Amino acid sequence: MSDAQNKENQPLNRSLLTDGGYVTQEPIDLTNCDREPIHIPGRIQPHGVLLAVTKDSEHQIVQCSANSGDLLGRPVDELLGQPLEAIIGEEQLFTLLKGDLRAEATSDLQYTEVAIEVGEEIVDFFVVLHESEGLIILELEISSKEDDRIFNEFEWIRSFFNLVKQTSSRAEASQAAAEQIQDMLGYDRVMIYEFDQQWNGKVIAESKADGLEPFLGHNYPASDIPKQARALYLRNWLRVIVDVNYEPVDVLPAVQPLTGKPLNLSLSVLRSVSPLHIEYLHNMGVGATLTISLIHDNQLWGLITCHHYSPKYISHRLRNLCNFLGSFFSSELYQRQQLDSYEGELQLRKQALRISSIFTGATNAVRVAEQLQDEEETLLGLMSASGAAVSYQDKLLLYGVTPSPGQIRELAGWLGSRSRDYAYATSRLSLEYESAKAYKDKASGALYLAISPGQQNYIIWFRPEVVQVVDWAGDPAKAVIQEDDGVRLSPRKSFEKWRQVVQSTSLPWQNKELNILPELKSIVHQQTENQLRQIEDQALQDARTLRRNEQRYMQLMEMSPVAFFTLTNRHIIYSNNQAAELLGVGQSSELVGRDFLQFVQDNFKSDMISYLDQLEQNLIHMISNNSCFQNVEGESIKLELTLASISYGSKPSVMIIAREAQQEAGLTEAYTVMSDQLQSYMATDPLTDMPNRIAFEKKMLDDWYTAIQQNQQVSLLLIDIDDLREYNAIHGLNGGDLCVQWVGDVLNVVSSKYSADIARFSGGTFMMKIQGCAEEQVFELADEIRSNVLALQIPADMSNSGEYITVSVGGIILTPDPLMHPTDLILRAEEALMQAKNMGKNQVSFL
Repeated sequence: MSDAQNKENQPLNRSLLTDGGYVTQEPIDLTNCDREPIHIPGRIQPHGVLLAVTKDSEHQIVQCSANSGDLLGRPVDELLGQPLEAIIGEEQLFTLLKGDLRAEATSDLQYTEVAIEVGEEIVDFFVVLHESEGLIILELEISSKEDDRIFNEFEWIRSFFNLVKQTSSRAEASQAAAEQIQDMLGYDRVMIYEFDQQWNGKVIAESKADGLEPFLGHNYPASDIPKQARALYLRNWLRVIVDVNYEPVDVLPAVQPLTGKPLNLSLSVLRSVSPLHIEYLHNMGVGATLTISLIHDNQLWGLITCHHYSPKYISHRLRNLCNFLGSFFSSELYQRQQLDSYEGELQLRKQALRISSIFTGATNAVRVAEQLQDEEETLLGLMSASGAAVSYQDKLLLYGVTPSPGQIRELAGWLGSRSRDYAYATSRLSLEYESAKAYKDKASGALYLAISPGQQNYIIWFRPEVVQVVDWAGDPAKAVIQEDDGVRLSPRKSFEKWRQVVQSTSLPWQNKELNILPELKSIVHQQTENQLRQIEDQALQDARTLRRNEQRYMQLMEMSPVAFFTLTNRHIIYSNNQAAELLGVGQSSELVGRDFLQFVQDNFKSDMISYLDQLEQNLIHMISNNSCFQNVEGESIKLELTLASISYGSKPSVMIIAREAQQEAGLTEAYTVMSDQLQSYMATDPLTDMPNRIAFEKKMLDDWYTAIQQNQQVSLLLIDIDDLREYNAIHGLNGGDLCVQWVGDVLNVVSSKYSADIARFSGGTFMMKIQGCAEEQVFELADEIRSNVLALQIPADMSNSGEYITVSVGGIILTPDPLMHPTDLILRAEEALMQAKNMGKNQVSFL
């Protein structure tokens, strides 16, 4: 494992908690709980015993917990002052102390076993060690393997990885993890809980025992986990409370001899819990807890919280596994979030291109109005808006729900005055602009974009006032409770949902929406004939690519020995004979035109509808699942399905491979082959057999994080065939296809020489990514591409003029920054390619 990966897997800050203005002389309640010194409670939980020994050669015991007589058979006064060797023997002492006990080296649960004579019996203990302010802390628990229900950690981890990796989103990955952890540990409830910027928490996934009230979607105020508790979660992957009703055990003497203060237990696994937190758990009826920290880049962003409604002990073996899972899942969920955001942004960029092309392609306001009317849904969906206003060449066009024209023109002046770089966004419009109070129900949120330098032309998207309802698990206001000794503040006694209403506010504008504004601005401001030709060429090429894919899909279905369906609008438009046999009809033609969902059993329909929705909207590209169907005779059959998002007949469609869940090995192998072939088709350009843009960008996203961790340079080249439009006009589209294939062959050879990744970007444009190469090598590669294509001597026309096909190359070389995204690299490479094109043909340009 690389150093970068190790760093990712061990992001803990293991420094001891020492300062912060902690309260030591006052009663702790909700007014001052964020200053409770929870790292120096002077007590531990009673399921283990604590010894503090000196670091010198004597290793003298200077503090121990008051339950030493119960667990070790030696009372405190008998242990204090004794060398540790007298308790565990010389050989075991040497074994314990030979490791690195510094705090920063013990982020994982590093435990071992020791045998100690207790009375007249030898008792096995688990022991965990760390260093604290000049002393070595030993925490011993009687060895228990009753909860080791997982006998093969490797197999379980592999299964966990596979299940999480197969999910298609961060939400699905979180849910799968919650279910797997509950299965592994056996807690009554497992929740995955994330923080917002104000440290309020929300349950984003939950797996629970039947009959328990669901907490999924509940929000919890920041006061539930005060800042010093979060600081300790940042220092320890794991926190266990075995029995919420435990009686704390004192550490004696109370003062640490080297510091004159209580023993610092910031990194202790037995540390006693805040009485306020215990009261909080009592209010919830919880009997035991286990909490796993979720950390990325040294920031605590969430927790995996396990609740049990009776006492529960978890062995060190399983705790070690939880440490590992916390590290893995912290990284995995962060990357899933990045991927979800990236894929969502890709979809928005496609929509932005559709809207921008209206302005770049049209020459008058009438034509713009006609096209925008056809694209109203796209215009509003681009920003998840309920209304939009477009001012173009003195015409004001309104879509959806908006303020009046007069109100909009007045508002546009105000927004334009506040805009920076042609844009301004607010989700609190009526709180910033007094006049907007008159129409806050229609426009509490506004996103302004000028589409001309003088801001005469603009687009404003509107969002209405949202009564934002947040389901709090109890009122986040601190409850005042009257008790016999007066009034004090206490954790909430009720966990009923509490509704917090925010007025005069819209849903916030998301980063993925704001991130596409530069693309909209750059495209709209470049209203040139050259760009129009590129758009037309792309549309033509996309149509030809779709036709080729349709031909490949048809060939795949015709040669298939397993059942195949193609759906458009949820209706079967194609099926083969195997599909007809599977559903109990005589001929495949009898299935054509039927609603596919009529064959899905009722209790599986909602899931199937969800899958089809996501595929048709290109939110996912491929998914596999098991569902129960019924054939035309009403007989139940369980099918294993692979569903893929395709375009068929220029319409969004879904292709399905199906087989009965239990079949002979031959058909199982055939199904696997067909599924693999379909997946390959979806990731491959049909003309060049190179990876397509979607597959390339997914791999680029994976490699991006590796480059960040390893501090590697990443280079991206865009290679575009010069004058391909004219070549198509002279040689025909088939001739143009051959030209693209020839250039692709050259690029394949060159890319293999430099270990570069390559894909067909679109039309006559290719992408090439190189990771870890020096700048000089990348410059040589770009020049080699240009010269090798020219060396093919593909005649540009039929006149023997001596002019040959050339390519332009645009490139960008940089070291990725965590704040950047791979799409930034692509946009900058496109800018470099445009520079090369502006220089003429057969040119290379780097930003």
